[in-house]
Amino acid sequence: MSHDAIPSNPSFLPSPVSRLQHMSLFRRSLTLTLLATASSIGVAQAPFEVDSATLAAFRWRLVGPANTMGRVSDVAGIPSPSKTLFVATAAGGIWKSTNNGTTWRPVFDNQRVISMGMLAIAPSDTMQVWAGSGEPNSRNSVSPGGGIYKSTDGGITWKLMGLEKTQTIGRIQVHPTNPNIVYVAALGAIWNANKERGLYKTTDGGTTWELIKFISDKAGVVDVQLDPSNPDVVWAASYERVRGPYFLKSGGPGSALWKSTDAGANWTTNTDQMTNLAVVTLAFEPSNSNVIYAGTGEGFGNVDAIRGAGIFKSTDAGVNWTQLANTNNSNFHYTMKIIVSPRNTQRVWAATRIGVYRSLDGGTTWAQVLNASAVGGCTDMAMQMQGGSGWLFVSCGVTSNQ
Repeated sequence: MSHDAIPSNPSFLPSPVSRLQHMSLFRRSLTLTLLATASSIGVAQAPFEVDSATLAAFRWRLVGPANTMGRVSDVAGIPSPSKTLFVATAAGGIWKSTNNGTTWRPVFDNQRVISMGMLAIAPSDTMQVWAGSGEPNSRNSVSPGGGIYKSTDGGITWKLMGLEKTQTIGRIQVHPTNPNIVYVAALGAIWNANKERGLYKTTDGGTTWELIKFISDKAGVVDVQLDPSNPDVVWAASYERVRGPYFLKSGGPGSALWKSTDAGANWTTNTDQMTNLAVVTLAFEPSNSNVIYAGTGEGFGNVDAIRGAGIFKSTDAGVNWTQLANTNNSNFHYTMKIIVSPRNTQRVWAATRIGVYRSLDGGTTWAQVLNASAVGGCTDMAMQMQGGSGWLFVSCGVTSNQ
C-alpha cells in the first residue's frame, strides 16, 4: 500500500474531522452555557448590529485558549517525487499529509500517548516510520511520552516497541540500507533524574534495545547523526539539563560531543571546545562528511553555555571547531535544527529561537529569512527537493510554516 492510498475499510482510522466535530460541540456547549447564565441572572438581550466599516477594521488575532498541543516538535518527509510529510506535535499526536502539506489528517489518535518527540522514516523502506514519544524541548508545559512506536504501513497502524521509561526522545536515526538498525537519542525524564536516558540501539527492528552510551542520570542524548559516507561513524550530542517549575539549568558537565567509528561499540570525545555547552543539534554537509555544523543553545544559570551559544563548524571531522555565529540562536527552552542543502552545500539553514536564518557562504554570514519570534521560535525543518527547486518545511512555536 502506498502512502497516498486510502484503505477500503478505514474504520480503524481516526476521522480527519473528529477534532473539528469536538470543537464544534464545545462551542455549542459553551454558547448554551453562556446564554443560560445570562438568562438566569436577568441580563437583557439587546440587539447588536455591526456595519461593514466596523468589520473592515478588525484583524485576526489569537484570543486563546493557550493550547500547548499546537506546538510542533518535528517534521519529516519522504524525498521527491513523494509529497508525503509527517508532523509530530507537542501534545497532539502525529499528523500526515500526502500533498505537500495542503491537507492533513491525524494518524496517532488511537495510541495511549499524545506528547510526541521525534520522527524518522527508513531511507530504504519509506513505509517504515518511527515515532519517539515525549517532547524533548525544555518548556515547563512539557508532557512525558511513553516509549517509541513503529509503523510498517506508512502510519496507518502503530506498534509500541519499548523504551517507555525514557520519557523524552531527542532524535531517531535509521541505518540508510538496513532498516532494522535504529539509533534513538533519549534525553530522559523532564522533572527528575533517571537512568533510562542516553543513546539506544536496536539491530532487530526494535525487538530488543541496547544502551550503547550512558552519561549520567541527569545528562541524556539530544541528537544522533550518522556519517553520510559511512554509517558506522556515529556522532551523538549529550545534553545535561535540570528542569524545575521555575528554573532551568541548561548545559553542564554531562554536555559534550561524542564520536564512534564502530557503530557505537566505543566512544571518544576530543572536542574540548564543545564540552559543557548545551549542544542541541548536529548536521553534516551531504557531499563532504568532514564538514559538520553544531548548534548550541543559550544557557540559563550556566555561564559556559551562555558564552558558547551559537553555531559552530568543523572542516576536519570534528577535531577543531570555529564559532560562526555567537548570538543566542537556540532558546534554552527549545532545541534547534540545521540543514545543509544537498544541491548547494554553501546554503545552510538554521531554525532558531527567533526564526529561520540562511547562509549562502557556508556559514560565514547569516540573514534572517523568517521571523518567528512572535510564536516562540522555530524548532525543526524538513527539506523536499523537486527537480531544480524544492520546499523547506519549518515548524515554529505554535504553528507550522511552509
